[in-house]
Amino acid sequence: MTERYTVRNVVFESGERFALLVDHTGVPLFDTTVFTMTEFRARNRASATIEQVLRALKVFLLFCKQHKIDLTQRMLEGRLLELGELDALVQLCRLPMADIESQVDADLTRAGRAVVSLESYRARAKEAPPEVAGDSAGVRVRYIRQFIGWLADRRLLSLSAQHANRAALLGVKEIVVSGLTARIPTGKGRNKASSRVALDEAAQERLWQIIDVNSSENPWKSGHGRVRNELIVRWLMGLGVRRGELLGVKVDDVNFRANEVFIARRADDPVDPRTYQPNTKTADRILPISDDLATRTRQYIIEERRRHRNSRKHPFLFVANGGAPLSLRGFDDIFSVLSEKHPDLPNVFPHLFRHTYNFNFSKVADEAGMDEETEKKTRSQLMGWSETSGSAETYTRREVERKARDASLQLQNKMVKPRDDNQ
Repeated sequence: MTERYTVRNVVFESGERFALLVDHTGVPLFDTTVFTMTEFRARNRASATIEQVLRALKVFLLFCKQHKIDLTQRMLEGRLLELGELDALVQLCRLPMADIESQVDADLTRAGRAVVSLESYRARAKEAPPEVAGDSAGVRVRYIRQFIGWLADRRLLSLSAQHANRAALLGVKEIVVSGLTARIPTGKGRNKASSRVALDEAAQERLWQIIDVNSSENPWKSGHGRVRNELIVRWLMGLGVRRGELLGVKVDDVNFRANEVFIARRADDPVDPRTYQPNTKTADRILPISDDLATRTRQYIIEERRRHRNSRKHPFLFVANGGAPLSLRGFDDIFSVLSEKHPDLPNVFPHLFRHTYNFNFSKVADEAGMDEETEKKTRSQLMGWSETSGSAETYTRREVERKARDASLQLQNKMVKPRDDNQ
């Protein structure tokens, strides 16, 4: 399969990460680069956001190639996209990137053939490729809509008020933008039964048994891997931090005298050698750590981290086996191995622990008799949200479901038992 466009990250001397969309020769594309620089970088948007924008524009460029659309030429003629093309574009945005690339590659390959058999057409028609979440498809469509509008505005600003195509292009731009807006997919908000939830008590107990450094079921072979990965799970379960926040923690951020850790926002940190820098999405905050977690962390630094020579070249707490800062991919691989080796556990992924932390916090809040408002404010402080944010409510769903289940069972148990006619 030919990879026609690729999103690549570059790191400037200042430490800034900047994503670029390049063609198969490795040359950055002019329009997408100018678009992201003027519309996103100039507004101090995060590098991860710019990367997401470019992945959406990659879908649009593949669509144009698939349908042989020369948008520059069309704008010269006062045209953009037709309504049928809008429907096809939105449908393409619903597919995973790998399926989009395969589909475009196959269509361009078939374009040179004179005949396509009826059997092969029917076989393709029966295939039902998986779709991405509606919200994810909607994000793609929104960025593509903004890019098309930006291209049209740039062309319009170059035309005089009397130009013959100016009125036509202005009108068709409004139709395309409104047409894409009307077609933006949304998430199925009613489908909450399959939404991400937390590990229940039994699953948590099973997890602790598996990741114990002395357990025969521990899936990691090296001593460093076992100690580090157990400590990572303890940080995630005990503090509820995101993976980017955890990977951004430096040794000096941990105050062992006060038993605290500083969760800092350090976008474009020049001392971070990772091309894809883990970032903190929420606010800076100081979190308490228990005596046990502090002791385990200190032991990891002294007995495990220090053994790797490359760990002396950077300040980050968690390191890979070679001593470099642990990457996002390496972090995700930890939980991929855990899920693969122990299918008896629910599918384990990093953000699941944030849900689990909030599930456990809800129980503590109930036991402490916190009122609803105090619970929300306390949760927001620990998670790094503003007090006015509605994010706290997102993480209470599992506890609400548990209470609803208990209430339902109590009502059922109070029902009059059916009469036994044999007595």
